[in-house]
Amino acid sequence: MSETPELRSGPPWAMEEMILDEPGLVGPILASPAIAEAAALVRTSGDPLILTGCGTSEHAAMAGAALLGGGARDAFEASLEPQRGGVLIAVSHEGETPATLAALAACDAATILVTARPSPAHDVDLVVETPLRDASWCHTVGYLSPLLAFTAIAGHVDPAPVMAAIEGMLERREVLADYARLLAGCDRLLVAAGGVDMVTAHELALKIEEGVHMPVTPLGLEKVLHGHLPAADSRTGLVVIRLDRREGDRRDARARDLVAAASELSMPTVVLHDPPETSLPPVPAALLGGALAAQLLTLELVLEAGTNPDLIRREEAPYRAAAAAAST
Repeated sequence: MSETPELRSGPPWAMEEMILDEPGLVGPILASPAIAEAAALVRTSGDPLILTGCGTSEHAAMAGAALLGGGARDAFEASLEPQRGGVLIAVSHEGETPATLAALAACDAATILVTARPSPAHDVDLVVETPLRDASWCHTVGYLSPLLAFTAIAGHVDPAPVMAAIEGMLERREVLADYARLLAGCDRLLVAAGGVDMVTAHELALKIEEGVHMPVTPLGLEKVLHGHLPAADSRTGLVVIRLDRREGDRRDARARDLVAAASELSMPTVVLHDPPETSLPPVPAALLGGALAAQLLTLELVLEAGTNPDLIRREEAPYRAAAAAAST
């Protein structure tokens, strides 16, 4: 990673400041000339369209694949089995993730890099630069920025409905704070989702593990009910994400089944449902609303737990050593 975030003695954490700055990303990213160039490159370069990244950036790539009709790959695996033809879109917020840069270098395809930190060393066909670098290693801007870029590349360039999806969820912070208080005493969490909400589930799990230091397992709505509940009890919290309104009746019914099962085990349970009112189609509406919901729920859990999310525990010697041992 790049510069170490400021080590603060208490809140407000840089993570919170980044979340509150996110509405300011909408206009500049959606209006960026690089967006139209990227859309044209995707249109004219043929298949396959693959998106890649690591950590939060991989989750942004997964969201981009859902928005653009492509596939998503772990960057390390993409570097081992290089892409031939089509377009490879890589996400690296800091612009220096080794596995992601290796995937770009190894491929024989048109290449796009989405980053907040472009460099002359980036040998790619196109850079989509996002305007704000995250001041926290518990990345929030680092997820929403490429998500906004992919939303725009997919053709949703009107800022009003995009802003409605983001600000609508920011307005629910008190509700999410109530959810955090319910979950705060848990030893671990399960996050259950379906459709594109699975992308949000993976990102929420990563955010909570980074920021709150609580183990979290993201699972499909159906998967939770097939063997995972024997490991759950009253100290296991459940977060159900129901923001993707496609096949809403059927997914809602299965979510109710899951909530009923969790109730029998006295599992503290919250349901994130009803994306903010917006004219966006279901996929971008769910992904954008889900991004803010995941970030705010994590932040409120951080405040309940009294942890510092910004350095993802690397101010502590064992975790700093672990990162050094893995060259991350």
